[in-house]
Amino acid sequence: MATDVSPTDSSVTSPELVVSAAPRPARPRARLGPNRSGWPFVLPAIFLLLLLNIFPLIFSVVMSFSNVSTDNGLQLTARTLDNWSQLLSDSSFWDAMKFTVFFVVVAVTLEFFIGFAMALLLWRKIPGGGFFRVLFCIPMMLAPVAIGFMFRMIFDEQDGPVNAILHGLHLPQVLWLSDTTTAPISVLLMDIWEWTPLMFLLLLAGLQAMPEEAIEAARLDGASGFRVIWNIIFPILAPISVMAVFLRMIDAFTIFGQIYLLTGGGPGTATTSTTLFAFYQGFQNFNMSYGSTISLALLIFVTVTALVYLAITRMLLRRVEA
Repeated sequence: MATDVSPTDSSVTSPELVVSAAPRPARPRARLGPNRSGWPFVLPAIFLLLLLNIFPLIFSVVMSFSNVSTDNGLQLTARTLDNWSQLLSDSSFWDAMKFTVFFVVVAVTLEFFIGFAMALLLWRKIPGGGFFRVLFCIPMMLAPVAIGFMFRMIFDEQDGPVNAILHGLHLPQVLWLSDTTTAPISVLLMDIWEWTPLMFLLLLAGLQAMPEEAIEAARLDGASGFRVIWNIIFPILAPISVMAVFLRMIDAFTIFGQIYLLTGGGPGTATTSTTLFAFYQGFQNFNMSYGSTISLALLIFVTVTALVYLAITRMLLRRVEA
């Protein structure tokens, strides 16, 4: 007698169930140890960076303690500390250092406060805010050569538009590039116009990331606009402000092309920066060993200045955070 098998009988297992019940193969676990398979791809780039940075630095150090001659190929003869003793007694070098420090302090300070004011202006949503943000960033995108030539034409004492406007207003014309007092001002105006957008962008990014609750609480407590900026906005923006000033300060110490095209370091040595002075010594007077010494002295000075700046700002940030 045949036995009927019900479709719901649990003793019969369908092929589909057999397949689904089969154990899945275990996935290989990722190794947590160091993976060195990428080093062959990274080493060429590291070697190139070392070649382009470390070798010139070492060669400059060697030249600063040597006397370089190019009469019969590049020849180095030992000169020990003669270049450094000449540097310490060179009044032209110290004049260049004075102008460089003056330029860095004034330019970076004005760029920070002007950039902060521009960031506050465009912090809130205003009609055409996106257009003005792009417009304010255009100077930073231009080539230094173009900026130098542009300001040379603007401040031209015969046919420049600035003196033409002053003449139209019946005001005395200004010797923008040939007077020892106004030439540094011309250099400062050029640099402020070019690099204020960097401060503007960094500070605007910090303002947009700022929590609105702190500002609203201060306003509910009756704090004025200046109180809100001084007691709320400035402390919150302190870390990004320190970074912005640090980056701009390091770059300002190396200014060269704009001054070379605008004033050439003149009149006299009124606008000669340290980098421009090193260029003149190395490539116009062909005293490459002394030019290398000047460059290394500037490197040491900037490094010490940066370390002191970071140490002071670190202490100030700790007080602000406390």
